[in-house]
Amino acid sequence: MGVPEMNYQQLIDVGMSEDFESFERRLVASADAMGFPIISGVLMRGALHDPRVRIKSIGNTPEGYLEVAKDLDVARRDPVMAALMTQSVPTVYDQKTYTTVGLGEAWEVQAQYGFKTGIALKLHLPGNKSFLLGVDRDEALPAPGAQLMHMVAGLQLLAAHALTAADRLLGPEVDQTEIPKLTRRELDVLSWTSQGKTAWEVSVILGMSEKTANFHLGNVMRKLQVTSKYQAVLKCVAAGLF
Repeated sequence: MGVPEMNYQQLIDVGMSEDFESFERRLVASADAMGFPIISGVLMRGALHDPRVRIKSIGNTPEGYLEVAKDLDVARRDPVMAALMTQSVPTVYDQKTYTTVGLGEAWEVQAQYGFKTGIALKLHLPGNKSFLLGVDRDEALPAPGAQLMHMVAGLQLLAAHALTAADRLLGPEVDQTEIPKLTRRELDVLSWTSQGKTAWEVSVILGMSEKTANFHLGNVMRKLQVTSKYQAVLKCVAAGLF
């Protein structure tokens, strides 16, 4: 049985969401297309253990669970959250993740709300901000291997598109004056990239080598302080550059 997956247009739509409602709806639909009925996102400013930390949440977390999860001390001991705070790779969890650290009862409680197993990751934004995204379900995940890797990659791709939209919709609007100056060629390459063109296709359209197209994309990512071309596109869209 194949792994469910989103189509490219779904990803683009998530990043281009014009308001919070459509952003959340598209995130939920994307997670569902991946085979996960629950998706939870958090835009965090500051460190989790800092009393001044500011957190904004999105997703379709079951209402009853929100009441159960109000105990912040428990949240800070959560092994999934602990893993996200200390490593840069996605985290896959199940019951064993909790029982291993003596939190089997916590898993039993959350499992009643559909949080039996899932995948979570953390991405960084400039300004001491982080974006956490996780998908959860009742059904066991595939054993370690190609299928599970495909699921993890799907979440990483979704998070890359959701990252800038989350910062734009849940935080202050992006000011054009905060965007470093991009050359005309860099904007041309990025504009075609935003339309789903590969580096090779962009090189043919703009009459340059594929290496030069990738060089311009690399410069844009460095200037905008992002880690992928998708984040670069979405940051420029948020600032109204094209």
